[in-house]
Amino acid sequence: MTVTSAKEPSKTKPRLATCALTGCFGCHMSLLDIDERILELVDLVDLDKSPFDDKKSFDRPVDIGLIEGGCSNEYNVLELREFRNNCRILV
Repeated sequence: MTVTSAKEPSKTKPRLATCALTGCFGCHMSLLDIDERILELVDLVDLDKSPFDDKKSFDRPVDIGLIEGGCSNEYNVLELREFRNNCRILV
């Protein structure tokens, strides 16, 4: 039996989306702080919606969503729900 889902993984590199809810933005800064090794990360994943590329919306589902911070207002709840609806794996 084959199970299909709207949240199918990409056929090449995994697609990664990130967002920062209420918090200090430290996780994103830590990623930027890996210096030239960030180029190795680019070889491993396709970056989708993220503050790094200033992409504001999903145009298709992604494989992995990384959320930083907490839900402290209605906007955060909406953002978190959008990520849940568009990410196969949510961290």
